[in-house]
Amino acid sequence: MSLENYIDAYHEGLREVRRLKAEGKDPGLPVLAERVPEYTRLSQVPLGIVQIAVSQIAGTATKGRTTAFSRSFYPLLEPGTEFSNKWAILYDGMLEDGLRQPVTALEYYGEYYIVEGNKRVSVTRLLGSPFIEAEVTRILPEPEDTPRYRIYKEFLRFYEDTRINFLRFTHEGSYARLCELAGYEPGTKWAPEAVFDLQSCFFRFEQAYTEHFKGGLPMPAADALLVDLEIFGYGESIDKTPAEHGRDIDRIQTEFRVAASGKPAVLLSHASEEKPGLLQSVLHPRPSLLRCAFLYNSTPELSGWTYWHELGREALSKAFGSRVETVFCSGVSPEEAAGVMEEWIGEGIDVIFAASPVFLEACIRESALHPETKILNCSLLASYHNVRSYYLRIYEAKFILGVIAGALAEDDRIGYIADYPIYGIPASVNAFALGAQLSNPRARIHLEWSTLRDHNPEEALSAKGVSLISGRDIRAPLLEGRSFGLYRMEDGHPRNLAMPIWNWSRLYESVIRSILTGAFTGEGEVNADRAMNYYMGMSTDAIDLLLSEKLPAGVRRLADLLHAGVRHGDFHPFVGPVYDQAGTLRLEKDAVLSRPEIIGMDYLVENVEGAFPSAALLNDAAQRLVRLQGVKAAKTGSDK
Repeated sequence: MSLENYIDAYHEGLREVRRLKAEGKDPGLPVLAERVPEYTRLSQVPLGIVQIAVSQIAGTATKGRTTAFSRSFYPLLEPGTEFSNKWAILYDGMLEDGLRQPVTALEYYGEYYIVEGNKRVSVTRLLGSPFIEAEVTRILPEPEDTPRYRIYKEFLRFYEDTRINFLRFTHEGSYARLCELAGYEPGTKWAPEAVFDLQSCFFRFEQAYTEHFKGGLPMPAADALLVDLEIFGYGESIDKTPAEHGRDIDRIQTEFRVAASGKPAVLLSHASEEKPGLLQSVLHPRPSLLRCAFLYNSTPELSGWTYWHELGREALSKAFGSRVETVFCSGVSPEEAAGVMEEWIGEGIDVIFAASPVFLEACIRESALHPETKILNCSLLASYHNVRSYYLRIYEAKFILGVIAGALAEDDRIGYIADYPIYGIPASVNAFALGAQLSNPRARIHLEWSTLRDHNPEEALSAKGVSLISGRDIRAPLLEGRSFGLYRMEDGHPRNLAMPIWNWSRLYESVIRSILTGAFTGEGEVNADRAMNYYMGMSTDAIDLLLSEKLPAGVRRLADLLHAGVRHGDFHPFVGPVYDQAGTLRLEKDAVLSRPEIIGMDYLVENVEGAFPSAALLNDAAQRLVRLQGVKAAKTGSDK
């Protein structure tokens, strides 16, 4: 019986050799001594006897018997040889009693190279066991400034806490994110049962994942598992059967392709409204009535952010009449969001606008469960195909406000109150600072944060003698005070000078119109391997400015000219040279930042005094946002 198994494995090995040669690849086993000739001089760490994933065995340590095995450790020596007889005897023994003696292996960059025990690996692969016991020595690579080395260092820290060696991610930050999803702080030792649960989950997931993508995996199984956990949640996924994993993999297969492509999100300055062709109209008929729901984490009465979104919702009825029905739910916590969306979907809601980044996790999960419902999230940097994000280019208005402030700053000092140290905020701060610098080269921007615990930013600015301030953009009806937009404190009272307008109705109307015409679906099909974000600004009147009549005529005229230039694309707020606070050149002379670069800003420009606060200093609501979309300095606690 074992000889028949050898013959089957032998022919499988010959097929693999022919296939690899046809693809122009080396069919032989990789050899560590050839890949890393200096490995014997590198630092070595004995790990003892551990279980290693068979799928992570890359080859052999030295040349030795490399011609006896194919790339996947199938035997290549003809049946009837001494080699084949020993292999067959070993097969019988392992089938009867299992592996009696561990193999010996070297680990380098998370891959294993067999020193002794090649036949045992070969038989283990054929028997379908995912693990094999091995006495492992870790070879530590020389330090280098590469993503590969940084990821490996993250793995070593993760290994210290978990002793998990079967997860090999290919993106920086993945190990920390996995710990966060599992509820463990970095540096905390994992309980043995938690390690066992994750190990079982991974191999059930891997089984379903490889079965689903038989034609070729879009990304490694570990990376794919992290995508799955992000969408469905760690607690729900950890106990799924392979069949349940397979069902969910089918639901989110597009998200794997988007994550694997590595392509930046498509930034749409407006939603397409072109009518689809005949075939698309048949496959995706246009709705006669569109039912839309809006999800708010605060109330319109107490939150300026929610108030302006609510104005946008109310404008839809005027724009579309009986073709569109809208409902909203306010004061919803992130934990309640999925339940509210489930109720809406059960009631036949077609489109959900979740108007805060804190709802992103609920959005991606509900979109996976209910692909027939269009779900959009108000945030930046979302990288999911099935959940489109949307935001406004507020930095355009901030730039012009900065120009006004610079012109009015008699003592060259200007205050700026920011809220959350998340992506998008640095662009607004920097645009304001560059605008102030344009009209007043001596202008200094004093940055304060409104979301710090036990901190009053206006009092902090007053203590510095700063009276000209850019504060919160928008005010809710029931909030007292007039300290919003750009204002000057005079005798303890704010004198309003200018304020930005967030005209969400422009964005909502554009998106709804694209759905009604059928163009929304077409956008998704054209960008099948990319996330899509609506990012509208002055060109669509989604962002505007309101200027006080008390502004000097010359300043008003300058602001109007810049407004027209930005609106028509003739003037860009971010044109080089641009230097950061450390004096590093971030943008060459006459170069223009792209919109993805603007969104991804994680630094402050040279005339800003202040820093990003670490997450630990923020209030609870701000910490939640920072975990989702915080700039690196806020997440790590560094203010550099």
